[in-house]
Parts: sequence; structure tokens; C-alpha cells
Amino acid sequence: MVTKQDPYYSSDEDYDLVSPGENGKKTSLLRDGMKTVTTMYKQWGSTQDVEVVEAKIGDRVVRFVDTPGFSDTYLSDTEVLEMIADYLSKAYSEKMRLTGIIYLHPISDNRFTHHAAKNLEMFKKLTGQQNLKNVVLATSMWNRVGEVEGGRREVQLREKYWGVLLSFGARTARFDGTPAGARDVAAALLDNEPFYVQLQEEMGKGHKSLKDTTAGREIMVELARQREKHERELAEMKELMLRTSAEENKAATAALEDHYKKMLRDMEKTLADERRMNSEAVKSLNERIEALEKRGKCCVM
Repeated sequence: MVTKQDPYYSSDEDYDLVSPGENGKKTSLLRDGMKTVTTMYKQWGSTQDVEVVEAKIGDRVVRFVDTPGFSDTYLSDTEVLEMIADYLSKAYSEKMRLTGIIYLHPISDNRFTHHAAKNLEMFKKLTGQQNLKNVVLATSMWNRVGEVEGGRREVQLREKYWGVLLSFGARTARFDGTPAGARDVAAALLDNEPFYVQLQEEMGKGHKSLKDTTAGREIMVELARQREKHERELAEMKELMLRTSAEENKAATAALEDHYKKMLRDMEKTLADERRMNSEAVKSLNERIEALEKRGKCCVM
């Protein structure tokens, strides 16, 4: 979220940025809330790229930068990290700093899944421990759960899953899906000292490739784990297919072959993501910025 006091600002001024993401799921509540605050009435779809929305809070123009979340339904974690890295590289090159990060979690989820845990871990590695004091952990979708049950889940999140973030200064908030609620969540971050997230520091100041950043290393470890899992499961499935074929059960053999082909496609996607991350190792900051501009789907503004 970029904020500025004067609408006639220069691009090399300091900016404040908030990048909301939601627990690996497509979020539209905050975006829709801010859409009604602004005059931007276009229909927003699911976040599959970086989207920028401006709104006014008090006398300040606020820029929300909405990104896909990890564990996304349609995008791999590699693709999500690359999109975020491209945008943050462009922001870093223009000296655009952040004042806060809103992390959205649907309180309507009745359990904290593996995907939610992985998404939170990636979020921490991208943001950096030193910047957690600038994070608001906002729970959304309160209209889908009763106050008592929602309160119980909120306590569980604080005590069991968000404890580390809270111990480093992160705050919690409830977002009710309204424009006023969106303003309240964002307003709590506007006076923070501007900062760069850890990914920007590592790539911009440290000149690290994406795969060598803290977030990138986490992705590489996960890809290696997935590849090993695919290899093991494919070997087991191949053995099962051979046994079934020997039993001359044509229906079962055909079903297993279809499943085997799907597993192969999953394996190929994992290998493609590994190649993608390795190719990122030779991409310069300027090349990353040029790639973002060519996509033309978002701008740093």
C-alpha cells in the first residue's frame, strides 16, 4: 500500500506499501471493500497477478498492492514467488518502501491446514523477522461464523499458530469486509517507519538470485521434497500396475494407467518449477524489471 500526502508526488519520493495475501486462497474482501471506498468500480477477478488499487484514508492517498497467495489453486508457489519478486524488484529500483503488510486469514476455516501453515512460513521468510512488527494479521469472513466459534478460532490462531509473529511485534485485527473496516485495518499501519521486506534486501542490496533468497531456498526445499515424493509414488504405482496387468483385470488396469498419467503430469510440473527456479539464478534485477513491464498486467505507479 503506497501512501502519499500530496497527489502531485514525484516517483523518487518514499512510498508506503502494504501487500495483502490470504492463506493460499483467493481473497476479494479487502479488495472489494477498498473498491467501494475508491471510484474504481471495475469487476475484480481472483488475484492471479499483482494488482494495485488506490484509495483515500483521511488526507492520505493509500495504495494497496494485492498479490496471489502461496498454496494458490491455479499458480505454483514458484510462479507466485516470481510474480512477487518481479514487483518488489521494480519497487526497490524506484526506492518505494513499505509501511506495513496485511496478512488475511479467513476465520471461517474450521481448521489450520498444511497449506495454511506452508503459506504462513513462506510469508515469514519473504517478509523477514525484523519486519514482523509492521504486520497486521487480519481475520476475515466473520459473517460466515458465529461470534463464539469465531472467537475460539481467533484465540487458537494467536496461541498456536501466530505466537512467533506476535512475539516479534505483529498485531491482530478483525476485518468485517466493509470499506470502514478496510480503512481501520490500513490506518493502523500508516505511521510506521518505511522499510524493505527481506526479499528486496536480499535481491537488491545483497544481489542474490531468487533461488538463493530465504524464500527461494524454502521453495527449492519444497520442490525437492515433492520430486522425491512423486518418484516414490510413481515407482509404487508402476509396480501395482504390473501386478494388476498380470491379473488381467482390464478395468482396474485402465483406471491405474489414467492415474499414473496424472501423477506423471504432476511430476513434470514439479520438474518445470525446479527448472524455472534455476533459470531465475541468472536473471538480473534489470531483466526482472523488464519482464514485469512487458507483462503489462500491473504497474508500480
